[in-house]
Amino acid sequence: MLETKYLYLFLMIFTVLVPLIRSFENRIAYYKSFGSLFKSVFLVGAFFVIWDEIFTQMGVWGFNRDYLTGIFFSNLPMEEVMFFIAVPFSCIFIYRVLNYFITKDLLGPHANRIAHFLMAFSLAIAVVHFQHIYTFLTFAFLTIFLAWMVYIHKPVWMGRAFLAYGVALIPFFLVNGILTGSFIKNPIVWYNNAENLGIRMGTIPVEDTFYGMLLILMNITLYEHFESKKKIAA
Repeated sequence: MLETKYLYLFLMIFTVLVPLIRSFENRIAYYKSFGSLFKSVFLVGAFFVIWDEIFTQMGVWGFNRDYLTGIFFSNLPMEEVMFFIAVPFSCIFIYRVLNYFITKDLLGPHANRIAHFLMAFSLAIAVVHFQHIYTFLTFAFLTIFLAWMVYIHKPVWMGRAFLAYGVALIPFFLVNGILTGSFIKNPIVWYNNAENLGIRMGTIPVEDTFYGMLLILMNITLYEHFESKKKIAA
């Protein structure tokens, strides 16, 4: 079943399936924020697609055509571009659901401490491992973005974003595990270990967890920005 050229596509459909079906439920009403969502996804996705394209050209990572439909945009398979739509779509759905059902901001009082720890950790990794380009850029960008959030933007929802990402790691490990080779003969996405730490969580490079954090935090930031502008306009 998993050994098919449609596997990456199936994974992206699986990623959005439940959130899409539940988007029109009255309590969550996710569909009402699709305007803010897709503007965020487009802007953040453009940044990550450019990053992805450059790294693919450099051989930092690549894709196994055995699991792809064969439709490419430059060096990126269609499914890889879909990744930057499907994953934020589902993660912001998780964020919205948690905000609805958990009225108390559980991590709010600790959000700055969490962010400072992540900044210090990310900065240290970036400095020590500057020779690995995937490691360096992932942790450097995350450090810069967290610093901007903490010292300049100061969002009230930061603790909720951390909680949502923590919950999103559960499906992340399943989907990204398959992408990186769990349960299948070869990985869909392969990595040049000369450009990362070589540390794997199962089959997943440890950098992917922080790359995903950056992707989701950037999307939530813009999503909340567009949602607040919509409320002001109303």
